[in-house]
Amino acid sequence: MLYNKDSFISFYDETSGFLRGFHLPRWEEFPDLEIYMDQMIVLINRYLPFQEHDKPVTASMINNYVKQGLMPPPVRKKYGRSHLAYLVVICLLKDALGMAVIERMFPPGMEGAMLEERYNSFVENQCKAYQFVADNIDSVAIPLLGEEDPSTRRIHDLVMQVAVSASITKNLAARFAAQQNPEKK
Repeated sequence: MLYNKDSFISFYDETSGFLRGFHLPRWEEFPDLEIYMDQMIVLINRYLPFQEHDKPVTASMINNYVKQGLMPPPVRKKYGRSHLAYLVVICLLKDALGMAVIERMFPPGMEGAMLEERYNSFVENQCKAYQFVADNIDSVAIPLLGEEDPSTRRIHDLVMQVAVSASITKNLAARFAAQQNPEKK
């Protein structure tokens, strides 16, 4: 693989800064009013990292999550904090965990203080995870990229280590989640 060393290092520094400064809105930071679908799509795409360039959330995605019972349906075509919370969780976990696991972690019937507490806990853990990832990638990248003349092979080593770590982490997440007992309704 060929890399432009200078542009890769610049991209890496920008990415590391993003990971360290990552912020998800807590429950109380969500709008305290009912919003329509297009407003929810704008908000959710602002909240979610990597979504804006990869696969932004669409109305059909949201409708499918509602149809699948993963999140509550809108009330008179309006969405509130609970909808935003469910959508943030679904969108951030769907690539790592199956929908059935997400549904066990965030059952669609949760409301009020229980949902608020579970969502805020998710946000805290998400922020810790971004910091953890940034620290771990830095522990590999800084020695490799800090060399006087890092070869493109060294950059390729970094890419491979991050990819393998992602695979291992995804598998561990699925195994850990499989240990969960179903919630009693």
